[in-house]
Amino acid sequence: MEIYKIEDYKKNRKLVYLEEGTPAFCLYKKEIEQFALEEGKEIEAGVYDELISLLSKRARERCLYLLDDMSRTEYQLRSRLKDGFYPEEAVENAISYCKGKHYIDDRDYAERYVSIKSDTLSVCMIKRKLLEKGISREIISEVLEDSDITEADTVRRLIQRKYGDISGYDDEQKQKLIRRLLSRGFGYDSIKKAVERDI
Repeated sequence: MEIYKIEDYKKNRKLVYLEEGTPAFCLYKKEIEQFALEEGKEIEAGVYDELISLLSKRARERCLYLLDDMSRTEYQLRSRLKDGFYPEEAVENAISYCKGKHYIDDRDYAERYVSIKSDTLSVCMIKRKLLEKGISREIISEVLEDSDITEADTVRRLIQRKYGDISGYDDEQKQKLIRRLLSRGFGYDSIKKAVERDI
Protein backbone atom coordinates (compact mmCIF):
# COMPACT_ATOMS: atom_id res chain seq x y z
CA MET A 1 0.00 0.00 0.00
CA GLU A 2 1.20 3.46 -0.87
CA ILE A 3 1.44 6.41 1.53
CA TYR A 4 -0.76 9.19 0.20
CA LYS A 5 0.25 11.90 2.67
CA ILE A 6 2.05 12.48 5.99
CA GLU A 7 1.09 15.59 7.95
CA ASP A 8 1.97 17.14 11.29
CA TYR A 9 -0.51 16.46 14.06
CA LYS A 10 0.19 17.24 17.73
CA LYS A 11 3.56 17.91 19.31
CA ASN A 12 5.92 15.27 17.91
CA ARG A 13 3.30 13.12 16.15
CA LYS A 14 2.24 12.81 12.53
CA LEU A 15 -0.81 11.46 10.74
CA VAL A 16 -0.25 8.95 7.95
CA TYR A 17 -2.81 8.75 5.13
CA LEU A 18 -2.99 5.74 2.86
CA GLU A 19 -5.69 7.43 0.80
CA GLU A 20 -7.31 10.83 0.65
CA GLY A 21 -9.69 11.57 3.54
CA THR A 22 -9.31 9.91 6.93
CA PRO A 23 -5.84 9.24 8.38
CA ALA A 24 -4.91 5.53 8.57
CA PHE A 25 -2.87 5.92 11.76
CA CYS A 26 -0.81 8.25 13.93
CA LEU A 27 2.90 7.79 14.68
CA TYR A 28 5.63 9.66 16.48
CA LYS A 29 8.10 11.47 14.23
CA LYS A 30 10.92 9.15 15.31
CA GLU A 31 8.80 6.15 14.23
CA ILE A 32 8.19 7.72 10.81
CA GLU A 33 11.98 7.89 10.45
CA GLN A 34 12.54 4.44 11.96
CA PHE A 35 10.20 2.77 9.46
CA ALA A 36 11.41 5.06 6.63
CA LEU A 37 7.88 6.16 5.74
CA GLU A 38 7.60 8.75 2.99
CA GLU A 39 4.81 10.20 0.91
CA GLY A 40 4.35 8.32 -2.37
CA LYS A 41 6.33 5.34 -1.09
CA GLU A 42 4.93 1.81 -0.72
CA ILE A 43 4.74 0.25 2.75
CA GLU A 44 6.06 -3.29 2.53
CA ALA A 45 3.87 -6.05 4.03
CA GLY A 46 6.43 -6.85 6.75
CA VAL A 47 6.73 -3.19 7.74
CA TYR A 48 2.96 -2.83 7.83
CA ASP A 49 2.70 -5.88 10.12
CA GLU A 50 5.29 -4.33 12.43
CA LEU A 51 3.31 -1.07 12.50
CA ILE A 52 0.08 -2.91 13.35
CA SER A 53 1.87 -4.81 16.13
CA LEU A 54 3.25 -1.55 17.56
CA LEU A 55 -0.09 0.25 17.31
CA SER A 56 -2.00 -2.74 18.75
CA LYS A 57 0.24 -2.66 21.82
CA ARG A 58 -0.24 1.09 22.11
CA ALA A 59 -4.03 0.75 21.69
CA ARG A 60 -4.09 -1.90 24.43
CA GLU A 61 -2.17 0.42 26.77
CA ARG A 62 -4.56 3.24 25.91
CA CYS A 63 -7.54 1.02 26.81
CA LEU A 64 -5.98 0.09 30.14
CA TYR A 65 -5.32 3.75 30.88
CA LEU A 66 -8.93 4.67 30.04
CA LEU A 67 -10.28 1.80 32.15
CA ASP A 68 -8.09 2.73 35.10
CA ASP A 69 -10.24 5.65 36.23
CA MET A 70 -13.71 4.29 35.31
CA SER A 71 -15.64 1.46 33.67
CA ARG A 72 -16.38 1.88 29.99
CA THR A 73 -18.39 0.06 27.38
CA GLU A 74 -16.91 -1.55 24.29
CA TYR A 75 -18.42 1.24 22.17
CA GLN A 76 -16.83 3.94 24.35
CA LEU A 77 -13.39 2.33 24.08
CA ARG A 78 -13.73 1.85 20.33
CA SER A 79 -14.72 5.51 19.93
CA ARG A 80 -11.75 6.74 21.95
CA LEU A 81 -9.34 4.57 19.98
CA LYS A 82 -10.77 5.72 16.66
CA ASP A 83 -10.49 9.34 17.84
CA GLY A 84 -6.81 8.58 18.48
CA PHE A 85 -6.39 7.41 14.84
CA TYR A 86 -5.66 3.79 15.64
CA PRO A 87 -6.16 1.52 12.61
CA GLU A 88 -9.05 -0.96 12.66
CA GLU A 89 -6.74 -3.96 13.16
CA ALA A 90 -5.17 -2.35 16.24
CA VAL A 91 -8.60 -1.44 17.63
CA GLU A 92 -9.85 -5.03 17.16
CA ASN A 93 -6.72 -6.45 18.80
CA ALA A 94 -7.03 -4.13 21.81
CA ILE A 95 -10.76 -4.78 22.26
CA SER A 96 -10.24 -8.56 21.97
CA TYR A 97 -7.50 -8.37 24.60
CA CYS A 98 -9.72 -6.40 27.00
CA LYS A 99 -12.64 -8.78 26.48
CA GLY A 100 -10.39 -11.79 26.99
CA LYS A 101 -9.21 -10.37 30.32
CA HIS A 102 -12.82 -9.42 31.26
CA TYR A 103 -11.81 -5.76 31.52
CA ILE A 104 -14.90 -4.86 29.47
CA ASP A 105 -18.28 -6.53 29.68
CA ASP A 106 -21.28 -4.60 28.39
CA ARG A 107 -23.80 -6.75 30.26
CA ASP A 108 -21.98 -6.27 33.57
CA TYR A 109 -21.73 -2.53 32.84
CA ALA A 110 -25.49 -2.34 32.18
CA GLU A 111 -26.32 -4.30 35.35
CA ARG A 112 -24.21 -1.96 37.51
CA TYR A 113 -25.61 1.11 35.76
CA VAL A 114 -29.21 -0.02 36.35
CA SER A 115 -28.43 -0.84 39.98
CA ILE A 116 -26.90 2.59 40.62
CA LYS A 117 -29.25 4.76 38.55
CA SER A 118 -32.57 3.06 39.27
CA ASP A 119 -33.08 5.32 42.30
CA THR A 120 -32.83 8.53 40.29
CA LEU A 121 -33.63 7.83 36.63
CA SER A 122 -36.71 6.54 34.86
CA VAL A 123 -36.56 3.25 32.97
CA CYS A 124 -36.96 5.28 29.77
CA MET A 125 -33.97 7.50 30.69
CA ILE A 126 -31.87 4.49 31.73
CA LYS A 127 -32.53 2.87 28.35
CA ARG A 128 -31.59 6.06 26.51
CA LYS A 129 -28.37 6.56 28.48
CA LEU A 130 -27.30 2.93 27.97
CA LEU A 131 -28.03 3.16 24.24
CA GLU A 132 -25.87 6.31 24.09
CA LYS A 133 -23.07 4.30 25.70
CA GLY A 134 -23.37 1.71 22.93
CA ILE A 135 -25.09 -1.07 24.90
CA SER A 136 -27.30 -3.21 22.65
CA ARG A 137 -31.10 -3.09 22.97
CA GLU A 138 -31.08 -6.82 23.65
CA ILE A 139 -28.73 -6.53 26.64
CA ILE A 140 -30.66 -3.53 27.99
CA SER A 141 -33.97 -5.40 27.78
CA GLU A 142 -32.55 -8.50 29.46
CA VAL A 143 -30.94 -6.51 32.28
CA LEU A 144 -34.10 -4.48 32.93
CA GLU A 145 -36.23 -7.65 32.91
CA ASP A 146 -33.87 -9.29 35.42
CA SER A 147 -33.91 -6.24 37.71
CA ASP A 148 -36.71 -5.81 40.22
CA ILE A 149 -37.15 -2.08 39.71
CA THR A 150 -40.58 -0.60 39.18
CA GLU A 151 -40.98 2.95 38.02
CA ALA A 152 -43.58 3.81 40.68
CA ASP A 153 -41.17 2.74 43.44
CA THR A 154 -38.36 4.73 41.86
CA VAL A 155 -40.55 7.85 41.69
CA ARG A 156 -41.63 7.36 45.31
CA ARG A 157 -38.03 7.01 46.55
CA LEU A 158 -36.93 10.00 44.49
CA ILE A 159 -39.73 12.17 45.92
CA GLN A 160 -38.92 11.11 49.48
CA ARG A 161 -35.19 11.71 49.08
CA LYS A 162 -35.36 14.96 47.12
CA TYR A 163 -38.56 16.59 48.35
CA GLY A 164 -39.34 14.88 51.65
CA ASP A 165 -42.91 15.14 52.90
CA ILE A 166 -45.10 16.56 50.12
CA SER A 167 -48.41 16.08 51.95
CA GLY A 168 -48.69 19.86 52.39
CA TYR A 169 -48.25 20.64 48.69
CA ASP A 170 -51.04 22.65 47.08
CA ASP A 171 -52.26 21.96 43.51
CA GLU A 172 -49.75 24.32 41.93
CA GLN A 173 -46.81 22.72 43.78
CA LYS A 174 -48.05 19.24 42.84
CA GLN A 175 -48.30 20.20 39.17
CA LYS A 176 -44.81 21.68 39.25
CA LEU A 177 -43.47 18.48 40.82
CA ILE A 178 -45.29 16.33 38.24
CA ARG A 179 -43.83 18.41 35.36
CA ARG A 180 -40.36 18.12 36.84
CA LEU A 181 -40.66 14.33 37.11
CA LEU A 182 -42.12 14.07 33.59
CA SER A 183 -39.09 15.96 32.28
CA ARG A 184 -36.88 13.24 33.80
CA GLY A 185 -38.62 10.61 31.69
CA PHE A 186 -41.00 9.12 34.26
CA GLY A 187 -44.44 8.04 33.08
CA TYR A 188 -47.46 10.09 34.12
CA ASP A 189 -49.27 7.12 35.74
CA SER A 190 -46.25 6.23 37.90
CA ILE A 191 -45.86 9.86 38.98
CA LYS A 192 -49.55 10.25 39.77
CA LYS A 193 -49.56 7.07 41.88
CA ALA A 194 -46.48 8.17 43.82
CA VAL A 195 -47.69 11.74 44.34
CA GLU A 196 -51.16 10.68 45.45
CA ARG A 197 -49.72 8.06 47.81
CA ASP A 198 -47.43 10.59 49.47
CA ILE A 199 -50.15 13.21 49.93
